[in-house]
Amino acid sequence: MRCNQFFRSLSVAVCMTLALGMSPASAIDGSELNTSVGVWAPLLPSLGSSSGDSLGTIVGLGGHHRFEGYRTSVESNIKYGVTNTTEMINFDAIMRDTWDFGDHHLSAGFGYSMMNWDQDAGNQSIDSDYEGAKVVAGWQSTFGRTPVWLDLSLGLYNLDGSYTSGAVSDHFSDFATTYGVDLKTDFVAFGIPSRAVFGVNYLYDFAAFQDGQLGTDDAVVLTGAVEFLLY
Repeated sequence: MRCNQFFRSLSVAVCMTLALGMSPASAIDGSELNTSVGVWAPLLPSLGSSSGDSLGTIVGLGGHHRFEGYRTSVESNIKYGVTNTTEMINFDAIMRDTWDFGDHHLSAGFGYSMMNWDQDAGNQSIDSDYEGAKVVAGWQSTFGRTPVWLDLSLGLYNLDGSYTSGAVSDHFSDFATTYGVDLKTDFVAFGIPSRAVFGVNYLYDFAAFQDGQLGTDDAVVLTGAVEFLLY
């Protein structure tokens, strides 16, 4: 596992998150800081004797600040997911504009995004490192008295993929795209303002070692989590 790179990224991301101090597609004025915990299922290309499908835990920390009197907000989030075969860290820093239409809010923006993936199976390991830009669009509305968010994302990355198995290694660099959909709704759990999050992310390009060669294949990531409002 790439622990040193993980902790360096974690330190930078946490500092930026606290400084911005996010909830994607949220049209709420002012600032918000939240933490999340949930279950995720990365459905990755097979590696060795592993099917690539696994189930594990994902945690996150996020925040946003919307400038008073303006439609622009800044937001950041960091997420860490782990299963018995896969480890992932993701960091986003986004600038977003929101347009209000009564009880409805439309938002769009873009910013920096990175993901580091480590997939292991026996003595084989594949790293998929993404760095680039993310474009987002969101719609917030109210059903009854319950706010509901729909958030869409498009990731445009440089993908560095590497494979190691004993003394054998290979590497490539290529352009990659990802697509994401998140659905959120607010509720109160034990007196704490909370938000249920259901997400699907499609990675059109993911490093894969198949037929004796390192290349790319697609992958799907399913997430179900709960966000808790800290501030």
